[in-house]
Amino acid sequence: MKLADIDINSIEEVLLVERKAKTFGLENIKKFLNIIGNPERKIKIIHIAGTNGKGSVCAMISSVLDEAGFKVGMFTSPHLMKVNERIRFDGKLISNIDFKRIADFIYETEKKNNVSLTFFETLTAMAFIYFNEKKLDYAVMETGMGGRLDATNVAKPIISVITNIGLEHRDVLGNTIKDIAKEKAGIIKSNTTVVTSAKGKALSVIEDIAEKHNSRIIVAKKIRNIELKLKGEYQKENASTAFAALKELGMNEDIILMGLKRAYWPGRFEFIKKNILLDCAHNPDGIKALVKSIKKLDYSNLIVVIGVMKDKNIKSIAKKLEKLNPNVIVTKANVSRSREPEEISGYFENAEVIPDLKNAVKYAIEKANHDDLIVITGSIFVVGEAYPFITKHLNK
Repeated sequence: MKLADIDINSIEEVLLVERKAKTFGLENIKKFLNIIGNPERKIKIIHIAGTNGKGSVCAMISSVLDEAGFKVGMFTSPHLMKVNERIRFDGKLISNIDFKRIADFIYETEKKNNVSLTFFETLTAMAFIYFNEKKLDYAVMETGMGGRLDATNVAKPIISVITNIGLEHRDVLGNTIKDIAKEKAGIIKSNTTVVTSAKGKALSVIEDIAEKHNSRIIVAKKIRNIELKLKGEYQKENASTAFAALKELGMNEDIILMGLKRAYWPGRFEFIKKNILLDCAHNPDGIKALVKSIKKLDYSNLIVVIGVMKDKNIKSIAKKLEKLNPNVIVTKANVSRSREPEEISGYFENAEVIPDLKNAVKYAIEKANHDDLIVITGSIFVVGEAYPFITKHLNK
């Protein structure tokens, strides 16, 4: 099954295609883009890699560029509820009509030229085609995984941004911070500027690679008094990273602050109701940042609804969450990559198991008192499935 054949409104169909035959390398997508005239070479690209915060930084940079009056495209992954979310122009999702038209074009081109793209390569090519059609001023593009061998790495950006570095995707990217930093820093090109919020060993690796490429390295300084629509302590670091990158692009400081103030990225420390918080924290570093932000909130009891994917370090995730002494409800998203709730529950001192995510959320809402806090987290798929259900449930 190809991307051109699926129901793009079906998360499960999209994931079915996405899981098939993942390969990492640039040969195929380079070959395909060369066949269609290399649209990626005609776009000013701001390229963003890192472990956590990539999507938020993309949204912040895009918001500021929009505030400045530029035509802006944004490519991110994964999506929360609908695959169209991955490709945006001037703040709007690519339409179903344009999505299918370009997917069909890519599929026909593959058949004629004996090229076979992966799911992510297809979406990356689609973004390049769509952005080139729109004659935009800037494209803000997030890597899917890593950087060096990521499909987005075929283009030469006008600036590279690397957020923080943590231990994730170790089966693909490496077992140490240095290994992972090296993969992320693979987006650095010769004679460009690199902005990063990485620290310690990761920063040293990034600095060494930047020096080898004769590229400038800018370490983002934390700006404490930025007013943000996006909540959560960790968004301050993301905003500081975006601020540094935008200053390097020559943006006016007042416009930067205004754009950052109105930037929005759903499912990231987002209150759907006064006492219902959604956060896509999906790895130990993300959970650590979430816990830090929750500690600043005022509530009586904490109820955590959590589901995680099979490849995540649940032991570390649970250890960090337990510091908040939460009432835990373990569940799973309706995707095959989900870890079984019974297994997850063993990592918590006391946890209730409700496998059906909607029932788990409904139970949490019914269980909570008005001054309790409900947090739904552990995976973007968990948040993506809970999001529309909660909205519908609360509007009844």
